[in-house]
Parts: sequence; structure tokens; C-alpha cells
Amino acid sequence: MKLIDLRWTAAFSILLLPSLAIAQYGYVPECQESVARRLNLSQLDVAAELGPFTGNRNRIVNWSTRRGRNSNGFCEFNTATGELVRAVSGRFNGSSDYRQRFVLDEGNRGQWNQPPAVDYPRVSVDTSGRGAFNGAGNSIRITRGWVNTEDQQVTVALSGEHDFKINFYGLVRQQTGDREYVMQIDRSDRGPASGRATFRFNSDRNEVEYISVDGRLNGRSINGNFRR
Repeated sequence: MKLIDLRWTAAFSILLLPSLAIAQYGYVPECQESVARRLNLSQLDVAAELGPFTGNRNRIVNWSTRRGRNSNGFCEFNTATGELVRAVSGRFNGSSDYRQRFVLDEGNRGQWNQPPAVDYPRVSVDTSGRGAFNGAGNSIRITRGWVNTEDQQVTVALSGEHDFKINFYGLVRQQTGDREYVMQIDRSDRGPASGRATFRFNSDRNEVEYISVDGRLNGRSINGNFRR
């Protein structure tokens, strides 16, 4: 009887393990396909690889794009069902504390939750002016502001004395005036950042009239302003 059980168990294992491996590696192309569809890229432009398991034993697939500005994130799969639970822009850090630029929620499979539709101009404008950036106990005089809305990931930058420059990245979430827009900050080139950046173009959309930044950088409060 034990011999039969062992043979049955061995046969069952031979059938189960390959299918489990196929399911896990099937996560990678499904993640690539979902991200490529959302970002309007070819699937060949999305790199993905198996990542860690979460606390509830879901499987992570880390992805990054070969085109665009530092676009990366992760997909999460339910290992019990094999379904894609969500796809998030932003590195997986093992907790629920991450900045989401887009997400596919459980129970809404195949439908991406996008930020509110905002029809903003696709421009890159660089303007001189005056202002200040305050943070970490320092105040820097700002002499230039730059906004790039040509890509899905918008960049707002302030620069000034002592070769200071900081870039903030995020998505435009709303329009508050004829030429004024609000970007939700999800990161910066000087460390983790959150908050909002409000900017307004001139009527020809070839200069920035002002930029206002308010939020947190590396865990500390910051604020910045610029006006041409």
C-alpha cells in the first residue's frame, strides 16, 4: 500500500511541478502585455522578471520599459488563481506604502484605473525668473523654472544659485485654470518625494509663468516657488 502511495505521489508531483513552473513563468509575459497595452508600447519594449513573494504569498513580477523616462514598476499575481491582481508603477518595497501612478485593482481585471483625464499641452518650456526653494533647513534662490509635459511622466524642475537643481516627476491630475495644471509628485532626482506641483503657462505656451511646489522630500517638508 505504501508503495502504491509513493508511486501515486511521484506521478502527481511530475504532473504538478511543470504546470506550476509554467504558471509562474506565464506571469512574466502577461505582465509585459498588460504594461505594454497601458503605456502604448510594443511588448518587446517591456522587460520583466520574476520577483519575490508577498506576505500573502502572491507573486511579484518586476517590470521596466526600454523606452521612456525611468518607467518601472511591478505586477502582482494571485498564485492560487493565477490572476493578475494589480499592476503598479513604482518599485515593489514589500509593503503597501508606495506611490501609485496607475493600478489594476482586484475584481476589476483587465481595466486600468487611470488618473482623471486632463487635456494639457505637450510642450517643453524653460524660463528665467525668480523664486526660492526651502527645505532641510536651507533656502535656495531660484532663477529658472522648467516644465516638460511631452511624456506621460511630467517633469517640473527648479534651479538656481550654487548650481542647485531639482527635478520632480509625476502625473498631471487636474486643471485649475485656463493654463494652470496640478501634478502629483511621486518622486524626484534627489530622493523620495511626494506632494504637488502647480504650474501655469503663458498664453502662447512657450514660457512658464509660475511654478509652486509643496510636499515632502526624504521625509522632510519642502516648498518652492518660481515666477517669471
